[in-house]
Amino acid sequence: MRALAHVLALLGPLAVLGGSWALLDSLHDADEAQQARNAGHVVNARVLELDTAQAMDRLLATRRPKVVVLGPSYANTDVKTDLLAARLGISRDEIVLLSVPNSVGAHWYAVLKYRLFEAGHRPALVVVVSGLQSMLLTTPLTEASFVNLEVQLPEGGDPVVDRLVGQEGALWWGRLREQRGLARNLVFDALRGVTASTLFGVDRRQARAALDAVFDDALVDMDLYQGTTNIAGGELEPQRYYSPDMLPAPDDGFVPVITELVREHGGRTVWVRPPMSPFIPQELDDVVLPGVQERTIALVDERGGDFLDMRALPMSSAMFRNEDHMNEEGSRRFSDALAVALQDLDALHPEADPERAGPLAVTSEGPVPRIGAGERAVFHVGGWPEVRGTFGVDVATSGPARVTVAGVPVGLAFDPVLPGYAWSAALDAPGEGPFDVVVEAGDAPVELLGLALGRRRGRTFLVGDVSVFEGHAVHTLGQSRIEGGVLVDTSVRPTYGREPVTPPLAARDTIDLPSDVAAYDTSRWAFLSDEALKGETTFGSRCSPLRITEDGRMLGPANVPCLEVMRQGHGRSCHTLDRIFFTAPDGTDPATNGRIYRLALDPARTCDDAAWIYPIDTLTLTLPREGVASLEQGGRWLRVGARYISQRKTELVVTLVVDGTTVFEETVDGRDFKTKPMVREIDPPVPPTAEVVEVHLESKNHVFYLLNDVSLSERPPQ
Repeated sequence: MRALAHVLALLGPLAVLGGSWALLDSLHDADEAQQARNAGHVVNARVLELDTAQAMDRLLATRRPKVVVLGPSYANTDVKTDLLAARLGISRDEIVLLSVPNSVGAHWYAVLKYRLFEAGHRPALVVVVSGLQSMLLTTPLTEASFVNLEVQLPEGGDPVVDRLVGQEGALWWGRLREQRGLARNLVFDALRGVTASTLFGVDRRQARAALDAVFDDALVDMDLYQGTTNIAGGELEPQRYYSPDMLPAPDDGFVPVITELVREHGGRTVWVRPPMSPFIPQELDDVVLPGVQERTIALVDERGGDFLDMRALPMSSAMFRNEDHMNEEGSRRFSDALAVALQDLDALHPEADPERAGPLAVTSEGPVPRIGAGERAVFHVGGWPEVRGTFGVDVATSGPARVTVAGVPVGLAFDPVLPGYAWSAALDAPGEGPFDVVVEAGDAPVELLGLALGRRRGRTFLVGDVSVFEGHAVHTLGQSRIEGGVLVDTSVRPTYGREPVTPPLAARDTIDLPSDVAAYDTSRWAFLSDEALKGETTFGSRCSPLRITEDGRMLGPANVPCLEVMRQGHGRSCHTLDRIFFTAPDGTDPATNGRIYRLALDPARTCDDAAWIYPIDTLTLTLPREGVASLEQGGRWLRVGARYISQRKTELVVTLVVDGTTVFEETVDGRDFKTKPMVREIDPPVPPTAEVVEVHLESKNHVFYLLNDVSLSERPPQ
């Protein structure tokens, strides 16, 4: 009996703890219950009658995708596939989005293996859009997520999934912590619901719906959240199952497995880590331990894939519907930037990595660069393996010539913009083995000025360099691009000689609206609205220059979605086709708080990498000194590109000043910008030794221009 008492004394507490854990683990809130009901039937945020595997099979049966976008809900909210397809030059039917909520590597592996590859689909590019934490996770963390995985697997499972998927011990503790928070929330939700239903005489479901609407995440002002003080003085409660130290190592997860799987089937994988809201709480951010991303990138690179960390893409909280999911405006900006990055990677070409291929093996025979009449120059190329990327040929000669690649005559298109004769053609790669490129003169001798093979990053110059085909140029505006997943803007910022003019009727009748929102009628300014200017900048930001001042102080943030103005207020404004809506910084009603509100123009006068010229405005752009020095043949061509925002005849004075001397001045009609940029030849050209080269623009009229490029080049700009 004494021994039994000792056993019971030991087993009793264990039974209590085990029962408590079982009870705690079985708790579900309304959101989890909804997920459980829909488990296995949600694709791209749509609840379907078919299970997800059947739905994907049916969708893919109607397509032959060249690009597949995978991921959790980020892939669905952050990527606009129609826009991405247009930027990549493929049809909408050649890109497929397959987004499963709360999915991790196991889901993406199963979808690729069983929905795509075993069905005979061979996409050239697989883009996985997800936080790095989800990329590293191997195990679904909810019952619904487990169901979503099981639906994708055949009977008997999959050996790779069986090997990699298993609840790590650390995640059990994370799960317990999450359930503890869930239990607490259930208690408070119940108290909240009982109180509301008792006071207002509604049933609990109505009370819950109303309270959920009031406390919706979309109504939370993340700017204010970031600025709060923790009055309790303690650490914030973790809001995820896990912390970064609980995550599996990159080598132990699906990232290398998926990258290798796609390569085995002739494709290429690009892993994309998207931006989060600038005001996301740290405990919800996509944080990993030091060195984890670097190891992940190395694993991807070793298998011919690419990793894009795009968290540095400048985005405002106005571009997010909550802490980590983008809204319509944010997804357009992100998709534009993603397309630029994918084009730079030549991502539609599997395994393109010219750096890994090393120098191109080439020998030549025959006269180079001068080829006599009837003679030919031959370049023996050791081969063009897939890793070098897209194949093509560029040729520049001083006269007509005949070109063959691997014995096949090439139909090259003459480019009249360049001096002499220049041709360019995109071709199928001649194969892994050696081949010859032959340039043959006709009845007259020619000089071979340039010869290049390949496209984009894989371009290799056998004769000459890029300046032979494009010349040197120095740009000022429009210089945003993605490098290594990071947005780099090297645009030159202009200086202005005058303060912005005051808009006509800056003081006007305020339209009083509900919810402490006011508006001005700006129907005569529709051409400056965010809707009218959508897509005019590199990444499609909202560009209206109209602002609101309160007692002479500029309000902000401006150019945010109107829904955010209505819900969050605090100085926000938006400009639609007929009105500009605005709010007071302190939440009072602008129509009745006694303060003076006026229309004004943004003094910064910039939007992305473009610049405004306001009515009766002067602007100066100073060309970078090192850029001017690169113009070895002199700056002969001046280009000014702008969006003209009116219809009537106007006068814009364009002046080029070199070391204090005016070398060019012309007054142009703003309407000319509606069809093409202004391109003028400068004779004599600007010497590369010039110290200070400035372009001055003066608007003589009450009109607006959105300037997107001012450049000086050796060749006529294309």
